[in-house]
Amino acid sequence: MYAPLRKIRVRDAAGFGMIELLCALTVMSAGVLAVFAMLESGAVQIKRASNISTAAALADTEMEKFRAIKFNAIGLNDTNVAAADSMYTSDAAFRTDTPSTTLTASLTTTSTTMTVTSGSGFPTSAPFRVKIDDEIVLVTAGAGTTSWTITRAADYTAAATHTNGATVTSKQRAHLPTCGTAPCTAHLPTATATGADGKSYRVDKFITWSAITNQSGTTGRNVKLVTIVVRDGTTPSKVYARVSSSFDESTGL
Repeated sequence: MYAPLRKIRVRDAAGFGMIELLCALTVMSAGVLAVFAMLESGAVQIKRASNISTAAALADTEMEKFRAIKFNAIGLNDTNVAAADSMYTSDAAFRTDTPSTTLTASLTTTSTTMTVTSGSGFPTSAPFRVKIDDEIVLVTAGAGTTSWTITRAADYTAAATHTNGATVTSKQRAHLPTCGTAPCTAHLPTATATGADGKSYRVDKFITWSAITNQSGTTGRNVKLVTIVVRDGTTPSKVYARVSSSFDESTGL
């Protein structure tokens, strides 16, 4: 006799395909989101790289304008600099004309020495510039003391008489009057420029006096340090480019 056939129970697989599908969709969604995030990040980086390239080109263009003019035409009007906004004045390249002291004796138009009440905060090595009333004076010796040897009528200002007690201020910014009469400047501390990408950029310019020292630490003559900072036109806190270059009077007055 034949053995009776046994009934084989098959497990119910209803709904199992749906679970597999949901798992597959979950995994695929995670992959798609990761790819999307990567693409979005890439687009942001490409946009920023484009902004940086355009800003660098604008900064180089502005610097070339200074290289194309004479040394005595490189500067900014102090009145315009003083009127600049907090974004400009908070930049690391900004310099304030400080400190200040006072004369202890009057000066004539031919005086070659001057004494001040205090030399605290002023450079400890010459040369450096100070402003007395409307005259800029070059200190050539006596740094670190209260008795200075001076050269009169520096930076195209006229020698004048100054009374005892007149304010003496360290001159750190390279000042020039706004054009008209040469030497003068047509540059503004802050301006708006349109880049090759058609976007608006803010261009800040800083021009200060800087002392040059050799390897042994000996201080030479002052040079003008020009710094160009290019920012986003709508969000100035975003800095895209910063370039600096020094200019010596040997390049031509």
